[in-house]
Amino acid sequence: MAFFGLFGSKEEKEVLEQKKAAWDARSAKIKTLMFVLAILFEVALLGFLAKQYGLIGEPVPFGQKVAVVDFNQPVTQKFVNKVMKSMDKVKEDKDYAEVLFVMNSPGGSPSASEELSEYLKDYTKEKNVTMYIQGIAASGGYYIASAIKPLIVNKNAIVGSIGVIMPHYYIGELAKKIGVEEDDLSSGKYKKPISFFKKVGEKEKVYLKEQLLSPTYNNFINAVATNRKISREKLLPYTEGKIYVGNDKRIKNILVDEVLVIHKLKERMKKRLGKKISFVNIMPKEKMGFLKDKIEFKLSLDSKFDEGLR
Repeated sequence: MAFFGLFGSKEEKEVLEQKKAAWDARSAKIKTLMFVLAILFEVALLGFLAKQYGLIGEPVPFGQKVAVVDFNQPVTQKFVNKVMKSMDKVKEDKDYAEVLFVMNSPGGSPSASEELSEYLKDYTKEKNVTMYIQGIAASGGYYIASAIKPLIVNKNAIVGSIGVIMPHYYIGELAKKIGVEEDDLSSGKYKKPISFFKKVGEKEKVYLKEQLLSPTYNNFINAVATNRKISREKLLPYTEGKIYVGNDKRIKNILVDEVLVIHKLKERMKKRLGKKISFVNIMPKEKMGFLKDKIEFKLSLDSKFDEGLR
């Protein structure tokens, strides 16, 4: 009988050594991976803490939060979509107790105003929304703000401008002087009711008012009456395009409910929620330019015709 020694044959030793080498290689890879993960975790933790204390970007507060929507632009579908997308994220985040919607808009698109108004009413079924008019809520801005009750305002805020206007600029005389003529093609009697190169005729005025301005105006009035839970008849005296300051006694419980400044409103919200609350702006802040401070309700017949409810 052959004798293979205490540790077996040479072949068995080689197999054991290969297995040991393979195990050592796997162990080294596991240790390297664990080391890399530990480093990444530490970096992420340091980054989180740095942001938490405001060393990087805006601080992300601990505990319960209130999302602040600073609606500081004209009402366009693009901006409204952006607001709704941000608010959708808040709705899914349990760290946010509710929303403080700060209105600072001169108005804009009728359709976008309707979209956001209805969105806010549905939103309150899941999370509370507090509406505050800080500087201006005119036309489309007021259309949106009226969706939430109670409607709280700064006493000097501009409120109202419920009405419709379609601006038209006549440049016919100027065009003649510089040699510009209009030469387009269209089919359909009413395809092009207005032009910069001619004054609007009486028939065209009647057509545009009946087909566009009056229906939009009525939709606006009915929406505000429904949102404010008052009759159309009671609202009509305030729907002639007039603007009011927030503390005008005539509009109390008609267009607005309460006059307050925002820091007192926040203190009230903190007491009501009964927790340590942090107010977090979820929208980028953009200053309103001079041309964005217009208060009229504009409509044009180009591809963006409905972005003028101001």
